Amino acid sequence: MIPNRKSQFGQSKALLNIPVLLILLILNTESTGQTQNITNENFDIDYMHSLYLDAIAESMYEEADVIAKQIIELSIKNNGLDSHVTAKALTSLAIAQHGIEDYESAILNYTTAIEVIERIEDRLNKNLISPLRGLGAAHLALDRPDLARETFDRAIHISHVNDGPHNLEQIEILQSLANIYMSVSQRKDVADIHRRIYYLQARNIDPESMDIIPALKTKASWEHQLKRYDNERRTWKKIINITQKQKGNDSLELIDPLLELGKSYLYLDFRSLAYEDPPSVRAGDIFYRKAIRIAERNPEATWMVISNTKLAYGDYFIMSDRASRARRIYRDVWNYLSEDESRLENRAENLERTVVLYDISPPNMLRGDPNVAINNNPEGYKKATAVFEYTVSTRGLVKNITLNEINPPGFEDMQKTIARELTNFVYRPRLENGNPVDTEHLLYSHDFYYLEDDLLLPEDKNVQ
Repeated sequence: MIPNRKSQFGQSKALLNIPVLLILLILNTESTGQTQNITNENFDIDYMHSLYLDAIAESMYEEADVIAKQIIELSIKNNGLDSHVTAKALTSLAIAQHGIEDYESAILNYTTAIEVIERIEDRLNKNLISPLRGLGAAHLALDRPDLARETFDRAIHISHVNDGPHNLEQIEILQSLANIYMSVSQRKDVADIHRRIYYLQARNIDPESMDIIPALKTKASWEHQLKRYDNERRTWKKIINITQKQKGNDSLELIDPLLELGKSYLYLDFRSLAYEDPPSVRAGDIFYRKAIRIAERNPEATWMVISNTKLAYGDYFIMSDRASRARRIYRDVWNYLSEDESRLENRAENLERTVVLYDISPPNMLRGDPNVAINNNPEGYKKATAVFEYTVSTRGLVKNITLNEINPPGFEDMQKTIARELTNFVYRPRLENGNPVDTEHLLYSHDFYYLEDDLLLPEDKNVQ
């Protein structure tokens, strides 16, 4: 935990609203007594950086912002603007600003850090990778996939120049690039990048060893993302076969891949429609039952492993619309968690409240691409908020949907769209005394963006 340091940081609160470039200009001029008072010379930069890392770890981004600005002041005073320490401090500040969703400022400081490194080194220096990754992420947050792609491509090129084309450090950048292609529905490019990631992870590893498992799990994850469910199932089966050979048929390490394999049968690959006998959702049952047998028989399995494995089986029945089967599983878990007082908190968390099993994503914009990710108010748009009230049934489905409020009023089509999306919610139902019950008066709030003339009546638009 971070110690109470409010008194330490109080003197820098005034810096929060001052653009960092203005601070740089001030500190680059002849120092004055006032400027020197801002910085406590007793603070060591390394110590301040450790405080910054603590704040970031605790998601205290505003505090991290203050600390990063203090580090910049100290670094410029001691090392000048053109130094690696200052570039690192500028990157740290940008990370904090990204955390508080001040993406424009983050872009400014990532760019400044990049320019500093280019001046003191060159345009292919490895130290450029970190701020380039941050810059790409900030561009993506502002819905500029074109700029983000250009930035990530440059980071990958620098990585190849410095560490060779097969280095593992580039994987996170490649994943970010894959996310960009996914956001614009370029699935072939996504698949190509993930094949590259798998090749990098699996290179020089025995394909039948446990060392290959992380790469195979990553492979299964992106196959699911690309809706290649048949391929995903083959990958999970390969993971299971390797684990059985290396760890035995009763290894606890089999539980997660068995559950994932079972869950994959909830999804149908469109290519399976050509089969005479396409995979059935009930085909997943066997893998859940095997996972439960392992959990119950393995003496190293904790009560939490046993209950979570059974809960996953109950959730599978809810997701496949077999609520009566789920009810028996949930009651069994309820009784199991009621056997010991130390398990009651877990029972309350998992069974005495509704738990979302399948989430929804209503459109964020009244007009335009309904799947655009909006992280802050887009220029020229205004934000509206709609709040709906509904009930979750004993089957985990949503019913009795009503509009609670909408501000500003109107947007009937959007209201219908959100209400329709709410029917796609799937929940683990709430239990009382081991039995599922309806849960009423749940609220769902959704923000979306609109243009000013979207509020005008049709006759008002004709006047214009």
